[in-house]
Amino acid sequence: MAPSFTARIQLFLLRALGFLIGLVGRAALVLGGPKFASKTPRPVTEPLLLLSGMQLAKLIRQRKVKCIDVVQAYINRIKDVNPMINGIVKYRFEEAMKEAHAVDQKLAEKQEDEATLENKWPFLGVPLTVKEAFQLQGGEGCTLAAACSVIGVGSDIGGSIRMPAFFNGIFGHKPSPGVVPNKGQFPLAVGAQELFLCTGPMCRYAEDLAPMLKVMAGPGIKRLKLDTKVHLKDLKFYWMEHDGGSFLMSKVDQDLIMTQKKEPVKFVDLLGDHGKHVSPLWELIKWCLGLSVYTIPSIGLALLEEKLRYSNEKYQKFKAVEESLRKELVDMLGDDGVFLYPSHPTVAPKHHVPLTRPFNFAYTGVCTQRFLGPFIS
Repeated sequence: MAPSFTARIQLFLLRALGFLIGLVGRAALVLGGPKFASKTPRPVTEPLLLLSGMQLAKLIRQRKVKCIDVVQAYINRIKDVNPMINGIVKYRFEEAMKEAHAVDQKLAEKQEDEATLENKWPFLGVPLTVKEAFQLQGGEGCTLAAACSVIGVGSDIGGSIRMPAFFNGIFGHKPSPGVVPNKGQFPLAVGAQELFLCTGPMCRYAEDLAPMLKVMAGPGIKRLKLDTKVHLKDLKFYWMEHDGGSFLMSKVDQDLIMTQKKEPVKFVDLLGDHGKHVSPLWELIKWCLGLSVYTIPSIGLALLEEKLRYSNEKYQKFKAVEESLRKELVDMLGDDGVFLYPSHPTVAPKHHVPLTRPFNFAYTGVCTQRFLGPFIS
């Protein structure tokens, strides 16, 4: 069903506002806003950094490699590279080395055979990094790509696993909702948000994805059929190369992206950590002067939030569109269908370019609905 004239006007104004915010950000950078030097991390020379998590775990179990040596190799890499990429916001090197020493001691006692160790702790001794769930977006992707980590934990509502994985050439997986617990994330997802937020694995090597998902899901893994043999020749494949394009973005139906719960948590309140009041407009002015502690995407989102107001009537309308799409896709895919869809309409953009295309996240946003199964981006 085509959107009404009023809806088209609202959509046009929303796009125009996003475009203007992007232009302000670009102008601010040109006129003296925050600047970031472009640097390239040095190539990896340490052999231990070129092994998958599964390979490292096997070598550690077999006592062919010490856990403490693996952890030290990654610590050295982090110290060398992270000042350039700022992907890791908190170090815990001392604690990690103590834990690595404990792993080596446990293995030296030889109380359990290799098969038992693999079954109980498939990634025993393998270092990992965990996405800091509020202040940082994309850090886990560049951390893994720069060989500062081999496996990591991410979270995804509208693409925060899928887009960083796509941009950085690593592997990210957004599981079906409810498979992996979201416990420990900030801000805590509540209400309708729980249907969209998923915690999932991010890896430098594809072979680590399924084993990581099993570990992270715990009992929830029973909802999936990861160990069922699949014959590719029996699968049906569907794909969309693009969604038609647009002057401001690669167009995706905004009705699907903007579906919100009746009383959503305000993003501006999250910026203030539910405490001090944050004025998005004032923060935009401060950002142009290089004085704001917030990023331009977060300021832009807060500004847009102030302009958008959804009534229960509009919510129900968007809900009906969502249910219609859900039914159409489920009927089409059945139990043996695979749907291939871009994670983003372009290859990894250069810094600040996304400011003028703030809605390109829609390619992952539209695949955030609770009815879709595991995502492979």
